[in-house]
Amino acid sequence: MTRFRPAALAALAGLLVLQAAPARAQDPDLIGDLLKSRPAPAGQDDNEEEEADGGDLDLPEASAPAAPRQGPVSVPGQKVGVDDHGRTPEPPLGSAERTYEARLRAGFAAAQGRQGALEGRWLVRSQGGALYAFQFIDSGAGTLDGAWSDPRRPGSLSGSGYLRAASRTGDRLALTFEAPPHRGPVRLQLRSDPAGQWSGTLTEDGVEVAVRMERD
Repeated sequence: MTRFRPAALAALAGLLVLQAAPARAQDPDLIGDLLKSRPAPAGQDDNEEEEADGGDLDLPEASAPAAPRQGPVSVPGQKVGVDDHGRTPEPPLGSAERTYEARLRAGFAAAQGRQGALEGRWLVRSQGGALYAFQFIDSGAGTLDGAWSDPRRPGSLSGSGYLRAASRTGDRLALTFEAPPHRGPVRLQLRSDPAGQWSGTLTEDGVEVAVRMERD
């Protein structure tokens, strides 16, 4: 058995210490590595990325575009006062527009002048009330046309129609038309007095009644 002297043991221990020191210096920092590799708390990385990108900016919400403000409204044919806000008087007509309007008025007046005295709507009445309404077209040249309706049967499909015959000779007027469910044609014989009032008889289903005709 080999025995070591105390001096040799001390030298051997010193050599071991010198060899172990570099090895410890090269050992990795296990605790530091664990701390570095520990995952960050939830949401921390996202916040850091958002801060790097500029973060959430409190931008004002986009508002809907304001509706266009309506300007003053022109009101044809009505006077505009000082307190009538939002209204403007009708602009005056130009020369071309005035000429066109004048021609229209002249043409209408000429057409009215060519119409006969019976042009328009008339109503035939008896003592019991209204019997027939007539709409005459009187050209003023002796020809007469028109339509009839029965106010006693409003909304009836057979309560209106056209005249079958119409003639005017001087102060006399004769009308004939079919008015179902009456049997045979209805005949109206009228005569005007010096005051222009029309009166006569109406024959319906063979019954003759006294009537008068006046404008409706």
